[in-house]
Amino acid sequence: MIAPPPPERTGASGTLHIAASRRGERTVVDTLRYDGLIRCSRPFAEPGGAARLVVAQLGPGFVRGDRFAVAGELGCGAALHLESQSATRALGEGGASHVETRWRIGDGASLVNTAEPTVAYTGASHRARATVTLARGASLAWLDAVAPYGRFERFETSLRVFFGERLALHDALRLTPDRLGAGVVSACFIRAGMSATRSAALVAAADAAGSRLAASGDIALGIGTPAVGGVIVRARGPRIREIRADLVAMLTELRRIDATEDVPFV
Repeated sequence: MIAPPPPERTGASGTLHIAASRRGERTVVDTLRYDGLIRCSRPFAEPGGAARLVVAQLGPGFVRGDRFAVAGELGCGAALHLESQSATRALGEGGASHVETRWRIGDGASLVNTAEPTVAYTGASHRARATVTLARGASLAWLDAVAPYGRFERFETSLRVFFGERLALHDALRLTPDRLGAGVVSACFIRAGMSATRSAALVAAADAAGSRLAASGDIALGIGTPAVGGVIVRARGPRIREIRADLVAMLTELRRIDATEDVPFV
């Protein structure tokens, strides 16, 4: 696999570049470089040989005009869990703030990204765009959460997943205060080469978990599947941290179910 170029530093408020590979029974972070207002922890060992990194941001949050860039690569069989240290605020007036994220995931590798919420404050305009390319057998568990605090201007987020050159998933939200109201959490699990039978089993498991969550009465929740298989979930409600924790647990269960033997998607 050809590594993605490091994110551009010129004019950026913060950049982060990560590269990891599988060595024997564990994942090793070979490259960890950050600049500007982004900080990243040292790697922590996870059960099963995965590595975990915690990303933090200096300053008050995403201020209008800020531009952040993240680029990463996982080699064959590597497994990385990426978390954020705390919720992040989107603030200010002027030009929108931006976060651009790009990942390339090698054969049989896995990336788990479970970010803390982004809180959109009064007057804020923020755009977050992520592009992930999966090689054969690679998987992605991805979670986004956004909550309003006052009357923000606009919040946009998108996730595009490619199987090689093929676009497998494009999920996008364009929110205004009138459309958001309460917090929204989006989560997906997708693997290149998943069978139709396995995909159906994952959707059934997500449906069962979603029914239990919706029984609380203050959560609106939808569950679907991309044409290539996998699960995508959207949940809306006032208890953003509880909803996020519930969807993190759901992703963990979907990954556990998917860890057994499977055959290619048909």
